[in-house]
Amino acid sequence: MLLFDANTVEGHTLALDTLISTNANAKAVNEPCATSLRRQRRSGAAENVAELEQREADRSCTLDARLSPQLATVGDSPDLLQEAESSQKARCGDLDIPVAKRKATQSRRLPARYRQDVLPQPLPPVEVGQPWCHPTQGTNTLEGATTGTTAAATPIPPPPLSVLTSGRNSFGVMRKYHIRPNSTVTHDPDRQITLHDLSDLSPPFPRNVTRILNPYGPFSNLSALLIGDWYWNSNNKSYLDFQKLISILKQPNFSLEDVTRINWAAAFKELGANKDDLCDGTGSWIEDDGWKTTQISIDVPFHSRMKNSGLDRCVVGDFHHRSIVSVIKEKILNPDENRQFHYHPYHSTWKASEASPEVDLYGELYASQAFRDAHEELQNQPDPTPGESFEKVVVALMLASDSTHLTSFGDAQLWPCYLMFGNESKYRRCQPSQHLCHQIAYFKKLSDRFSDYLKTRNGGKLPSDAFMTHCSRELFHAQWSVLLDDELLDAMKNGIVLMCPDGRRRRFYPRIFTYSADYPEKILVAGIRNNGVHPCHRCLIQKSDLSNLGAPNDNQRCLQQRIDSDDRRRKLVADARKEILENNYAVDGNKVESLLKPQSLVPVDNAFFAPRFLPFVVSILPALVVDILHEFEVGVWKRLFIHLIRLLEAFSQASGITLTAELDYRYRLTPAFGRDAVRKFGVNASAMKRKAARDFEDLLQCAIPAFECLLPPPHNAGLMKLLFIFAQWHALAKLRLHNDHTLALLDYTTTQLGAHTRRFDKDTCSRVSTKELAKEAEARARREAKGKGKGTASVARKPATLGIFTIKFHFLGDYVPAIRRFGTSDSYSTEISELSHRLPKSWFPRTDKKDYQEQMAHIERRQARLARIRAEILEPSAEGANYMGRMNLEHAEAGVDSRYVMASNQNQPFDLGSAAVNCVGAIHHDQYLICNVMLLNADFSEPGTHSLYLYSRVLGIYHANVSYIGVLPDGTRRYDSFRLDVVWGQWYEALDHPIREEFQLDRLRLCPVEAPESLHFMDPSDILRAVHLIPQFSLGKVDTLPPKSRLVTPQESEWKAYYINRFVDRDMFMRYQYGMSVGHVYMHPLFPVPKLPSIPSDFDYCLQESPSQAQASGSNVTLTNRPSETTLTSSPSPPILHGLIFPNPRICLSAGRRSDKPR
Repeated sequence: MLLFDANTVEGHTLALDTLISTNANAKAVNEPCATSLRRQRRSGAAENVAELEQREADRSCTLDARLSPQLATVGDSPDLLQEAESSQKARCGDLDIPVAKRKATQSRRLPARYRQDVLPQPLPPVEVGQPWCHPTQGTNTLEGATTGTTAAATPIPPPPLSVLTSGRNSFGVMRKYHIRPNSTVTHDPDRQITLHDLSDLSPPFPRNVTRILNPYGPFSNLSALLIGDWYWNSNNKSYLDFQKLISILKQPNFSLEDVTRINWAAAFKELGANKDDLCDGTGSWIEDDGWKTTQISIDVPFHSRMKNSGLDRCVVGDFHHRSIVSVIKEKILNPDENRQFHYHPYHSTWKASEASPEVDLYGELYASQAFRDAHEELQNQPDPTPGESFEKVVVALMLASDSTHLTSFGDAQLWPCYLMFGNESKYRRCQPSQHLCHQIAYFKKLSDRFSDYLKTRNGGKLPSDAFMTHCSRELFHAQWSVLLDDELLDAMKNGIVLMCPDGRRRRFYPRIFTYSADYPEKILVAGIRNNGVHPCHRCLIQKSDLSNLGAPNDNQRCLQQRIDSDDRRRKLVADARKEILENNYAVDGNKVESLLKPQSLVPVDNAFFAPRFLPFVVSILPALVVDILHEFEVGVWKRLFIHLIRLLEAFSQASGITLTAELDYRYRLTPAFGRDAVRKFGVNASAMKRKAARDFEDLLQCAIPAFECLLPPPHNAGLMKLLFIFAQWHALAKLRLHNDHTLALLDYTTTQLGAHTRRFDKDTCSRVSTKELAKEAEARARREAKGKGKGTASVARKPATLGIFTIKFHFLGDYVPAIRRFGTSDSYSTEISELSHRLPKSWFPRTDKKDYQEQMAHIERRQARLARIRAEILEPSAEGANYMGRMNLEHAEAGVDSRYVMASNQNQPFDLGSAAVNCVGAIHHDQYLICNVMLLNADFSEPGTHSLYLYSRVLGIYHANVSYIGVLPDGTRRYDSFRLDVVWGQWYEALDHPIREEFQLDRLRLCPVEAPESLHFMDPSDILRAVHLIPQFSLGKVDTLPPKSRLVTPQESEWKAYYINRFVDRDMFMRYQYGMSVGHVYMHPLFPVPKLPSIPSDFDYCLQESPSQAQASGSNVTLTNRPSETTLTSSPSPPILHGLIFPNPRICLSAGRRSDKPR
């Protein structure tokens, strides 16, 4: 029996099973009761003692009886019964040990319905052994050399591959490796990964490599290295940097004399220079090849109607780049980088339970179908040298490029090209602090000097825009021809032999897998024209069919794929270039257009389509993977959001109510969530000032409560479904671990998204006359004025339509096949390269603002080399590794396996606004300031009967020091106390049936304080996670607040209902996709086979042409705001606009302008 202090509220005894003190420092609560018992014994009142002991024994039996049904649930299997019996014996064996000091002899196994999230567990290991050896050993190949087959050597075909299978872990996941016979997996990075590697609370991995020669690089001593590293490791010095400098000066081995003797200019120059550029062997410590500078020239075709017609070779400028082969060697030979570099791809499957089907998993690129195909193709190829024993490894190259502005004001730009390796985990690549996004080139653009050259050659007149665009394409591919050099070609053909850090020699074969870029750069790489007749680089879809997303005819896109090695395409481009270069035809002349326009091709010598690379490069057209950041977040969704603002302005003019102000008011009241899951919205969300992709993502995740009932009822229902589908598609497309179930759901949602978008355009957008926003009209006027070169254009607002059916809308249908082929979208998202722009932007102030590309190349090498030296000779620092240090609370020491962390301050009680419970996610310690939480529902038995979860508002977070004062099995008593953490909360009740309508959020209502069992205590370890609740603004606030109570602090205002925001993050979303998530093991026995929705045979794809589409195609359609289409005679839930209720929408539409504007 546990002793607690009882509390009563408003005449109701508060108890769950036992009563817990709400005193923040509850240690003194136990003292009076224990003291009273001892006093009775000392006074000799034996009858009182015996009576008290008998009452305690009865209460102990009662407690055992109450616990027996719960313990009975453990006895569903003989194994669990044996565990319970052994646990009972263990408890009886340590009766002489105080309760607070006893340790469990084995881990508890709770019933399935009480089992919650478990921490990541590795797969059973596949034995690591010796590499496969051919019966006849070959000669020893020099390290780093490439070898080709000789004419005398006869290649020996390798034997068929065998399958090596691992066991299943506790999640039901297993792996299959396809390797050569008689060999094993010689390098498995996952075996070396621990929970500390997966958690952001862990310090950096310790290094034990020591540099033998020149341990301090260009610096002669440790003191100089510390000062140089401090100078180059941060760009804008802050107070924190000042503190780091002070800590360096305080080190006992720091010498001021050593620092003053250094020639800093020479040391910094050597730090960023190439090894070959240094004399007298001063660069012997440099292990990389550095940056190169190559002069770029292009052919400029002046057609016959221009002055001085003919072909001219023009030097454009210097191209700064690195050797891709050099970067590969640097990566593989680095012991710390090689530790998590995967050599062997695998096929991962998941089987949740015995009754569940086995499904494929899709996540990492090194576990993707594309990587497995390249690996198997390579293993089936004959060895370059007969009898060679070297293991052959695919090096997955992931390219990305994106132009960026270096300053907020001015025209300084940089066009970096990045290289990442698919052999490394995407969870590390997406962290900018890991520096796994390598800069390999800075692309040049046509300069003003080139324009001067054209004017001089053409008699003072600039050529057409088409001519300039052609020269830009030629320059881009000329630079890629330098990057795709002969050294890389030889490596793709014969491999690179390297001595790996584990002492084994292997042969590495580079292959290009993905190229991440936005649409303008994709078509530049693919060699097609912008928004041509066939604007897609993957298929030959007509521009007029871009709106047919998810329709049956759109699903046939796979039958019209573009092919890199298409001989007809090559011939068309070659013939067009012959007409331009030899016959002096214009690049956009009729002769050239007749050849290329039918397939939207351009007359450029594409570096990726060079015949010498085709056998070794993964087809570059499908390698131009999907990009959710540009295509959806700031593409399709942004266009829809802008048009929704136009619709609100249109209805505001008809009703006299500023609906955009109401929308801003609702977004401002939407609570933030997590560290940065949902940030606090700004003053004016509808203005969209300086919004990044993450801001539009937040707007979508919280859009349903914000937009509800702002449009009249005929349009509101369609908008609510559309917003739900958009949010669900976004959540599915950004999942970091897919399986066949979730991909089927994504495919279904894509079909629904296409149909509902077309329906919303037909039923709402085409029936309401909308105009440009004021900022759109101003931006258009500036563009027109700039194009005219003089005067100002009209700022009158022109009619505007939805305009969502663009190439980006078409791209949404490519996500399912892309994920099946290359893994999940976060692995190759342009978000990685966008975040990597921070580095060159921070370097720009350190340059002279003139030839800054070369100077940035030197800065990049300085920081990279300093990081390498620092990793080898300096101790890793744990500073900044633990996010909890930033919290202004005294936290207990937390481990990665802790379910929660509670503040340990016992002297000052915290209000809920400052107290914090840090919920531990499946992998990372995502820290939330808990206000609302979710728990598993013990009454849940099967879908449809009860909700799987319970929801509670956290009112207080406390702990109590409790003692078990009952009689122990040996007849003795112990009065030692132990700490018990508790959470004080108030339940929410569900407003909707567990089986709700499709595309509808769940709703909750706070239970009244006076209701029975509305207040309760929770074990913090029972809390699954925090939950994001958004008020249902359309219903308004409650009329009367609950009565005041000493245990419940009333809010200033309370809403009638709340939406559960399931889209706030991926973990939250997957908790409602029952039976589809690998990590939520509590679902596995309850949902053996997920029920996936399917498109019915009579589904309306809404393919008929809408008025807005007809207007876009040139038809003359008049859009009018007819009353019968924008009003409804009755409304079950009257819209509430900032405290004003309009029970009749007709009155709402005819009312005058509001005078009480939102604050």
